[in-house]
Amino acid sequence: MEEKEKEPVLLPGQKDPKTRRGRMFTGHDLRATTIGWEIALPIVFGPLIGFIIDRSNDTGIRWTMILLGVGLVVAITAVIRYISYEFHLMEKENEKAKKEKEANAKTHS
Repeated sequence: MEEKEKEPVLLPGQKDPKTRRGRMFTGHDLRATTIGWEIALPIVFGPLIGFIIDRSNDTGIRWTMILLGVGLVVAITAVIRYISYEFHLMEKENEKAKKEKEANAKTHS
């Protein structure tokens, strides 16, 4: 006697169960969610650490300003790295699409 395959359970809005994996978050999506933290943390914790150093050594606001500048540089560097990575991914996708288009044009000619 043959066993019938169970009908797969479909999620709301899901047409094909094989596409479920494609709809989950990817590393690329998760990287995009962390960019805010990469900006905020150095800008907040740099001056906070500087404030603590200034209070313990009685140096005015010297270390607060220095570490604020360091935090800003770190945050800007994180944004630049993220943007350059995004451009790199877009370029790879464009090259892939261009190659596929050329391959389709050759097969249809």
